[in-house]
Amino acid sequence: QAPPPAGGAAPVAEQAQGPVGAVERLNEIYLVVNEEVVTFGEFFRELRRLGQSVTNEAEQLKAAQENHAGFLKNKLMSQAGRDLGFDPERVKTLVDDDLQGFIEDAGSVSGFGSVLKQSNLDAETFREQRQDFYYRELWQRSVDGRDPGVSGRPYVDRFVSPSRLLYQYRRQPIEQLFPARIRVQAILVSAAQAGSGRRAQELAAALRERALGGEDFGELAKTYSADGGSARQGGLLPMTELENAKRAFPSLAEFFETAKAGAISEVAAHRVENEIAGFLVVRVDGLERLDSSQFADLHVQKLLRERDLKAQSEFRRDLRLAELYRAAYIWPPEARPSGAPKPTPAPAPAPTAGSTPPETKPPETGAPSDG
Repeated sequence: QAPPPAGGAAPVAEQAQGPVGAVERLNEIYLVVNEEVVTFGEFFRELRRLGQSVTNEAEQLKAAQENHAGFLKNKLMSQAGRDLGFDPERVKTLVDDDLQGFIEDAGSVSGFGSVLKQSNLDAETFREQRQDFYYRELWQRSVDGRDPGVSGRPYVDRFVSPSRLLYQYRRQPIEQLFPARIRVQAILVSAAQAGSGRRAQELAAALRERALGGEDFGELAKTYSADGGSARQGGLLPMTELENAKRAFPSLAEFFETAKAGAISEVAAHRVENEIAGFLVVRVDGLERLDSSQFADLHVQKLLRERDLKAQSEFRRDLRLAELYRAAYIWPPEARPSGAPKPTPAPAPAPTAGSTPPETKPPETGAPSDG
């Protein structure tokens, strides 16, 4: 299969981190995956959907380096879902239900249109992206056994024997298998923004009192927190292991150890390179701890089974994904991620009757021979 014309080619960053181009090259070829051609414009639209900023060449380079491998992987899985033969009407129904849900969340069709406009998307492009998502999801769920395949029957089983659960339980302490996890909301008051450390501490204390008085902690975080990333989410930080949270916020370690869901901490200093940069107030949004560590507890067995099935699913998906990489035509060749399996070479043609195998073929007339 011949590559696209050189005029549409794009330079590829080192280590196969992705082709990069200027904004005006949106219609030029970014990538070819099997028979599907992806332009720069399509790639950047997908990045904008993921919240990436790609308004200049520097941002495009950074976004391509961070997202190229994932984009290629998703493209292969979406194609595989289509190739398996899942019913397009089923996918259309899933996408329609999705769109209806988004419209309801936005309050109206025009409200949803405004949301799309902020991401530089139109309704048709958004629908195509959701179709890709569902083909990808259907492929993953069928190859790891969570859902039946297109035939209506599972490709693989998801059985975990009780003896395997017991083996996993005995391998290491249950507290190490399932450590306590915590999710918090945080308000960070910056000393620099407040004008001084003392003012920051006073503001943090006032915000804590308002939260204890019944004001919504998330709304306070959106208004006052200096951590822009979490502030937009109402101060919500990702769920993490309790020990990780204690290391991230050492001044709150004792609070985390005994806190229950809904608890609000005292004001704590936030240090950067041993210097006070501001003050923190956190609220425990969620906490997961094992009430029992005995194997006889059905909840413990359920967690062990879910853990084993998750590892099993990841192994099966990775195995099938490796097959997709080996079979795929990817152009330019440098766009193949460095860790991805290489294409399987085509088999040598079978010898025909009367032909001589290459290794024993005599030299052509007039050519010097080894003997």
